[in-house]
Amino acid sequence: MGDITSFDDFHREFEKYRRDNRWMFRGQAKADWPVIPKAGRHPYCERNDLDYLESWTRRAAEFIGRVPENIWEAMALAQHHGLPTRLLDWTYNPLVAAFFACLDEHDSDGVIYCYMPEMQIVPGKMEPKNLKQVLKYRPNVIASRIGRQSGLFSVHPEPKVDLRETIGCTDQLTCHVVKSTYKRRMLFELNHYGVNRLTLFGDLDGLSGHMRWTLENRRYWSEHDEFMRELEGNVR
Repeated sequence: MGDITSFDDFHREFEKYRRDNRWMFRGQAKADWPVIPKAGRHPYCERNDLDYLESWTRRAAEFIGRVPENIWEAMALAQHHGLPTRLLDWTYNPLVAAFFACLDEHDSDGVIYCYMPEMQIVPGKMEPKNLKQVLKYRPNVIASRIGRQSGLFSVHPEPKVDLRETIGCTDQLTCHVVKSTYKRRMLFELNHYGVNRLTLFGDLDGLSGHMRWTLENRRYWSEHDEFMRELEGNVR
């Protein structure tokens, strides 16, 4: 698919996805990174993630107000708090995916994946250990960050296998590369439309991170033209 080197490119490439609200999006800061959940990466893949999820769920009762209603809710809550699981984060908002594609690794091309799985998880009728294909999972909003990021997940029965190698015959997957020369500039343009650490994380960490970024780039507002000339000169 077409590369993204400007906000006009982004709008043109993603306009087509507005025709079907089943599309979900994921941004990755390096285009050559595999599309796998954290449970499929080293060293976490050396153990079965469902085993340590069970242990986490038992011990988490001490810290949460209520017990998760099912294993899917427990998995989503664990994922939110940093436990490696077989869930992979996605969003219904392509602007959010673009933010994560541009946030880090500014010397490398980023990528935005666009995915439409045909089937989704039905809690109470499906168990993680019985899955045969990648499915979509829309959790209850168990954390404000998931709601702020229009978040949902794909569930991977084989966490170590790249999503690009397991696409079902009725699923759709495309991608768009965000060129490294545009990544830093795109963060400013996303911020103009209200997409930044503060709005996406909605907590003290997000506030502090957004203020750091603003301070580090304050010349963008006070000396805009000179700042952008220097930025564009540095990234070419």
